[in-house]
Amino acid sequence: MTLNFLNPYLLLLVPAALAILVFAARRRKAFGHTQVSTQKNLRSLSIVGKLPIVFFGAFIALLLIALARPVVPETSTTQVKETRDFVIAVDISGSMTTAISDPNQLAIADTADQKPADPNSPADGTTTDASGNVKKPDPTRLRVAQKAIDLFVPQREGDRVGLLMFDDEAYYAWPLSADLQLILKRNRRTAGYSGGGTNFDGPDGSSYSKMGPIQAAINHFQEVSQAKTKVLIMVTDGESNISEARFNELLDQLKKANIRVYTLGVGEGWVGASSQTTDLRRLTESSGGKVMVVGDASQMKAGFDEINAMEKSKVETQVSVTHRDVFQVFLYAAIAFGILYLLSAAFVREDI
Repeated sequence: MTLNFLNPYLLLLVPAALAILVFAARRRKAFGHTQVSTQKNLRSLSIVGKLPIVFFGAFIALLLIALARPVVPETSTTQVKETRDFVIAVDISGSMTTAISDPNQLAIADTADQKPADPNSPADGTTTDASGNVKKPDPTRLRVAQKAIDLFVPQREGDRVGLLMFDDEAYYAWPLSADLQLILKRNRRTAGYSGGGTNFDGPDGSSYSKMGPIQAAINHFQEVSQAKTKVLIMVTDGESNISEARFNELLDQLKKANIRVYTLGVGEGWVGASSQTTDLRRLTESSGGKVMVVGDASQMKAGFDEINAMEKSKVETQVSVTHRDVFQVFLYAAIAFGILYLLSAAFVREDI
């Protein structure tokens, strides 16, 4: 039987309270009263004199455990559905704040949002001037990345999607979820971020320990994904290198876990044969995926169609778990020890 607590921090008071009681007991000497024979027995059986403090300690401990609200998992509801699993890794490094000049990507940046932006979100890309007029975000690579994700996610109906962001390390934004609106909402918050450098291959097993997006996605798939089809969507300008040794390690992990990498290329570097995007392009194609330059309608359609044709598999997910309160057991036990304390205290008193 697994015992969980709704207020687990209250359990920290248990050892503190017992320590105080032990300290107090060591400063006092117990002795009996009412009859000479009783006093004689209490001295010969010293444990009797300690019963009040033992009962009182048990009363306090059990009462605190009851207040911590212990519960026992009783039933769980599971759901079996056919799905594919996707992790979207969006680049928020400093280079992603570069202005876009490619006309096709500018057109993507100017498309309307999936939903009105949350005006209370400090990370949202929209701003207002002194007159209250909404000002469109600057057409940066990050804005294009955000819009590309807005185009991709609605096509994942029935699938599970997770979101992470990265610069020189990866940050989990949301785990695999069938709630696509939640993923879109999280994506809208990426427009206001800008980090430092770009790290594709970390950790490298030596001096650089920060987790990169590819390893972070692999780890997340291994932890929670049961689907046969697992896809990592890299949304980035690709301006980072991957060492040859780490390239082979990552590719080996991707193939063993049956994970394909597809890249939504943002920025002018993907349009030509830029050396800055070579490593990620090679890893993408070696894993069985392909590069789709954002703004290139034919490439994006071909890539999306290929992804949509991938096999779905049955996945069992836990929808809800019910719990049964068992705090009453500890409360009744606390009351019982409280009564024992009062009874023992009536026959044994402490010499202060």
